[in-house]
Amino acid sequence: MEQFNDDNYCFVCGTQNPVGLKLNFHYDEKNDEMISNTTFPRHFQGWQGVLHGGLISTVLDETMIKAAAQKGLKCVTAELNIKFKKPALLKKEFTIKGKVKEIRRRIVLSEGSVVDSDGVTIAAANGKFITID
Repeated sequence: MEQFNDDNYCFVCGTQNPVGLKLNFHYDEKNDEMISNTTFPRHFQGWQGVLHGGLISTVLDETMIKAAAQKGLKCVTAELNIKFKKPALLKKEFTIKGKVKEIRRRIVLSEGSVVDSDGVTIAAANGKFITID
């Protein structure tokens, strides 16, 4: 693969993917971060009534990538570190946030979080991303 193109089929945000999450993102200029709000259907559960941790990792990754894109940077993930703090109960609404913390040439360092509708932090992440042309 010589290039990365967006065909709107991304599992997280693609509008053309029939089985995707289709998350919408907006930029919070005051806090310089990307945000998405969502609930997850039951077919994404791990343990009964609990969202699978892989989905939490996936949406954190995408939100941090979107934060870099807001700054005009096209990136791929090099490292992703997640700290799971509480179970994500499926009946809750979640806010997913991502923010660029530092840019070093082609390396972008970001952080993200998932917070439930009660204000409880479910997971926190740090990521390292590599810019691509």
